[in-house]
Amino acid sequence: MMNHKKILGIVLLVAVSISGLFAAESANTENTVKKSTIIYTIKGNAEETYYTMMDKPIKALGYRLPDPRKHVNQVYKEQYGSTTLEVLSFMTIVNDKKVKPLLEIDPKLAGFNPFNLVIYKHQGKDETVISHLTADAIIEMLGITDQKVITEYRKQMEELDALVAKTFPSAVVSHGTYEGAVENAMMHYEITFDRPEDLDDYIDEIQEKVDDTFTEKGYIMAGFFDYKQGKPDLLPSYDAFWTFSLCHFPYSYTVFDNEGAMPEVAVFAPCTMYMYIKKDTNTLVIGMPRLANWNRFFTMNNSKRMDFLNKLDKDIPATFLEIGAIEVK
Repeated sequence: MMNHKKILGIVLLVAVSISGLFAAESANTENTVKKSTIIYTIKGNAEETYYTMMDKPIKALGYRLPDPRKHVNQVYKEQYGSTTLEVLSFMTIVNDKKVKPLLEIDPKLAGFNPFNLVIYKHQGKDETVISHLTADAIIEMLGITDQKVITEYRKQMEELDALVAKTFPSAVVSHGTYEGAVENAMMHYEITFDRPEDLDDYIDEIQEKVDDTFTEKGYIMAGFFDYKQGKPDLLPSYDAFWTFSLCHFPYSYTVFDNEGAMPEVAVFAPCTMYMYIKKDTNTLVIGMPRLANWNRFFTMNNSKRMDFLNKLDKDIPATFLEIGAIEVK
């Protein structure tokens, strides 16, 4: 018969082994290579086929294109005198019918809805690239943990990718990757206001204030999407819910075009800023992804791009404070 000391020693050994196993499993999970983007590379110039796909086929899936921006590279050429790109278009899309029920569970999902299904082609390269962020990368950046939201959002992305694959059957599919946890990826702010008898008065006022303040600082409101669309029965947990698509043209040209161009980073552009007011409250909630995510997933390839990113990542929070918002950690 074993004595008590020997039994205790075995128990401790097993406990330490199990603890080490869980620690190793946790470390392995943390260091697992994860997919940040899905990339379709198509031989030749696929621009026209892409635009055809972005009309009836993508709308048949339930997607809207609130503010499509075609031929961005031509605008770069007009404003800055040159471009290294033959094709660059920002096509922000949102499957609002499927996203709305998920926003009732977690409104942070609006941080990347609408999102960009970008297309680009470098001059002198006989290939076109179509790309977007993966559902899992979006979920991690937004800090979404509800399993229903995760499962349903993954399904939406799978449907979208099935359409792209069907439209471009010869495309070579690859993925951008990252390792480790994505931390401090989002900005969260709140504004407490005196609720008027007609809430639309405040909504009009704050939307105009946000637009004017950012515009004065050199930003462009490249898009707007109203999830409520003036219908009380849509998103019943909210009195108001909308997004702005925020762009800074000199910054985008610096990153996406010219020498060492990084148009692949345009999966993040334009940035989606969401704002909502929960039912019968007097608090406006604001959320937006940080520009630091761009470098986290792609790594800026020169100091000018990195310096510009850091500047705007400080300027945007300062602008939120200027419109009267308070940061919520």
